[in-house]
Amino acid sequence: MTGVTDVADRLPVSFSRMTRIDEWADRWSDRFNPVVVREIRQEFQGRRFSITLLLSLGGAWLSSVFGVLSMLDRIRYQADLGESMFAVFFVILSFPLCIVIPFGLFRSMTSEFVGSTWELLVITPMKPSKIVRGKLATAMLQAALYMALQVPFLCFAWLLKGIGMTQIVVGLVLLVIVSFCLCHLALFCGSLVRKAAWQGLGMIALMAGSLVSWGILIGVVSNLTGMSVETWIGGGICFGIGLLYLVIVASATAVASLTPTYPIHTPVDQLRVAGSRAVEKPDEGGGQGEESQ
Repeated sequence: MTGVTDVADRLPVSFSRMTRIDEWADRWSDRFNPVVVREIRQEFQGRRFSITLLLSLGGAWLSSVFGVLSMLDRIRYQADLGESMFAVFFVILSFPLCIVIPFGLFRSMTSEFVGSTWELLVITPMKPSKIVRGKLATAMLQAALYMALQVPFLCFAWLLKGIGMTQIVVGLVLLVIVSFCLCHLALFCGSLVRKAAWQGLGMIALMAGSLVSWGILIGVVSNLTGMSVETWIGGGICFGIGLLYLVIVASATAVASLTPTYPIHTPVDQLRVAGSRAVEKPDEGGGQGEESQ
């Protein structure tokens, strides 16, 4: 009986904790950008994210296994092999951040114009700048997930010695900055595409910029120790000016493309939204009618 009494005493405490957690989650969920929630749901339901994630993890695991087996004789006499392994892991990690994520953001941006979702999206009270921030936040959240899953392999490369933690951190910071720039390039290319016929041209421009940036990033990260301070200062200033210009131009272009040229929130627009919702849910009314009969 004492065991049953202890369990009964613990139940109100656990219920009160879960209630507080639910209240906290409900309170903070209202503050999230609804575009982020929609985009994340679409990405998780699609195949591109899962396939890319599995391929990156599988490639990193196979590279670690076969890399250690191929360098087994060298490991016995030379332990400084972390730099070569880090180069392999960095290439695998930078591919989705520099190629896959900007391409997904480009497709998400063009789908708003090619499909019929843009008209329903601008009718909502959300501002175009909030929509752009939501799409960009979704892309950076995906980049954070990819980087978090590759952390064990980067730690494995550090344990092999031959590479410092500073070089790994600097390489990851440069990767995040380049991915951020390419996401803005994807926003810029996607906002200029208003018809399906122009998607190919925008996609070619984005892929060219992504591949060039990916190659330059790999070359810079592999030669971090051989670069002088003057090179870092000059390159950082030029890169910062270009990044600022790209962010301003891309954000302004994306916001302008999502801004309607006609008045919104009029009674006619409200009737259009109500009619579209009624068309999207014809079965719910029929089901309720049958139940009432």
